[in-house]
Amino acid sequence: MQDCLEANFSKMLGNFHLDVSLHLGEEIGVLFGPSGAGKSQTLNVLAGLVKPDRGKINLRGRILYDSASSTFLKPAARKIGLVFQELALFPHLSAIENVAYGLKGPNKWRLAQKWLDKMRLEGLYERMPHQLSGGQKQRVALARALAPKPDLLLLDEPFSALEGPMRRALRRELKNLFLEIRIPILYVTHDVEDVCSLATKVFLIRDGSITAAIDANKLWDPQCQENVWHSLGWGTLVQGEIITEEGNHWLSWPGGKLKLLQPTGPAKGKVTVFIPPDHVKLLYPDLPVDPELRPNVMEGKIIERIEMNHLVRLYIHSAGIEWHTEHPKDSYSTLNLHEGQNVSFSIKPSMIYVLTQECDPPR
Repeated sequence: MQDCLEANFSKMLGNFHLDVSLHLGEEIGVLFGPSGAGKSQTLNVLAGLVKPDRGKINLRGRILYDSASSTFLKPAARKIGLVFQELALFPHLSAIENVAYGLKGPNKWRLAQKWLDKMRLEGLYERMPHQLSGGQKQRVALARALAPKPDLLLLDEPFSALEGPMRRALRRELKNLFLEIRIPILYVTHDVEDVCSLATKVFLIRDGSITAAIDANKLWDPQCQENVWHSLGWGTLVQGEIITEEGNHWLSWPGGKLKLLQPTGPAKGKVTVFIPPDHVKLLYPDLPVDPELRPNVMEGKIIERIEMNHLVRLYIHSAGIEWHTEHPKDSYSTLNLHEGQNVSFSIKPSMIYVLTQECDPPR
């Protein structure tokens, strides 16, 4: 696949060094990594909102930035659509006025209406942003970004504030939209479900640098080494041995064991498994446990609690392992979670990914 976007640049942002190299064709690239890794700053540089110190950015044969020739195109000249996490809709403009903003020519209103219709917003042209639901606002923001026919679409965690069903619906719509518009899309997220459902290519980023670029269909391949995930400092890795008891597969280690689905990789022997943080589920002490979760219930103690913009991150010590979990800020509010608290949690067998088979050291 021919590259549409070629970007190699570096930028010092205070004490933070952003040093990025990525190539993207007509595909959905997901820029994936923990908070503070440099995801949003990478989009800002590509969009022209931040000027790098050195490097080169080429989009469909156009030079957007080149330190060697002192070329730096302003954002309006780059033909790049950008949707922020906060959406940044103009509060004093209606939906159709938001989409038409920045368009030129006698057909701009017809074009704005076309994109609102494409986003299933028929009949809502005159609604003000405060009169729209969260999902409708997202669709207006996408329509506004795509109406000028950009050569690249940048999405900075646009669905992070939405609940599960709406988020999943918009991901499906975005993927279907990509099949129609066929422009490269770079989507920033720290949600593994976004990676699994959207990505053609995954760029793993940590501490300002791309640590790996992986085709999405190879992301869970047993050949994908566990240190790819470990380098992110994200999720939980458990090393153990696959055993079979009464027809069921289990991951066993000195501190405990977890039930697995039929492994797609090794069915026995030493392995490393990966567990996404949003699939380590806390349990309410006074509620029945989902049958799918019952085999993997564990007890542990919260050793660290980190509150972020929309998320709460917990590190729980249990069975000799530090489990990483993340959940929306308003979830589990009645549990009054705090450091030092004892909690129960579980992981669905379907959310435990066998990454690699460990090898015996050479003799």
